[in-house]
Amino acid sequence: MKETLLQGVRQAGRLLLARWGRAHGVRRKGTASDVVTEADLASERLLTDWIRRCHPDHNLLSEESGLEHRGSEFTWVIDPLDGTSNFAAGLPWFGVMVAVLQQTTPVLAAMYLPVPDTLYVAERGHGASCNDRPVHLSPDEDLSDVLVACGLDATADEPALARQTRLLALLVQGARNVRLTNSLVDFAYTLDGHLGACVNPHCMIWDIAPACLLFPEARGRFTDLRGEAVRLELHPAHYRRSYGVVGGPPVLHSQVLRLAKQAGF
Repeated sequence: MKETLLQGVRQAGRLLLARWGRAHGVRRKGTASDVVTEADLASERLLTDWIRRCHPDHNLLSEESGLEHRGSEFTWVIDPLDGTSNFAAGLPWFGVMVAVLQQTTPVLAAMYLPVPDTLYVAERGHGASCNDRPVHLSPDEDLSDVLVACGLDATADEPALARQTRLLALLVQGARNVRLTNSLVDFAYTLDGHLGACVNPHCMIWDIAPACLLFPEARGRFTDLRGEAVRLELHPAHYRRSYGVVGGPPVLHSQVLRLAKQAGF
């Protein structure tokens, strides 16, 4: 499965890179920040066809096509283009995310950033790496000494929007500075130690399934906004639920959690 995973995300990344800078066919799926491009769909077709050829009995869950259940204990969770708005604007903050779940537990994960050609991989019990080198989370112990990534999206839910903006304000006051790419770049750069921590109040399962394995395998923490384990849902009635998440080394993770609590999460 690991070889299928690695080859698949690299092939999808090359497809995206070839289309980057000339994105067209952009359409809105829901809110103003939720869009899809032809590149999303082409990358998804490439990945799903590749996985079906290599593991025809496995389940598939992809952002654009939904759940394809075949009765297997293994489910491939696919985000064929994370950071679609960035991609459509010609920004380099985009990539491919794929995780393999055994029941609901991630056992393999990959995040690929095509522009810098960096591939993050984790296998349960075998650690996390970037381009075959172990990743190292930030050694800093105070939020005021690090940059923190915060993800924000448009929402018609005014109380939710108020909590998000309170959290952003608290992070601006508590961290050295805040960065917002709204993409897998937030997770990747936290795993690399360039960012001290990352938080996103609204994610889908395909946004976070790889991070659920990469962070603990890198000796970090990745939890919901209450500090509890992220419980991934694969039931057809629930897999589109929203997740709020915090990731980072334990000491900085706990400091971001405190701010999330102050913000009302």
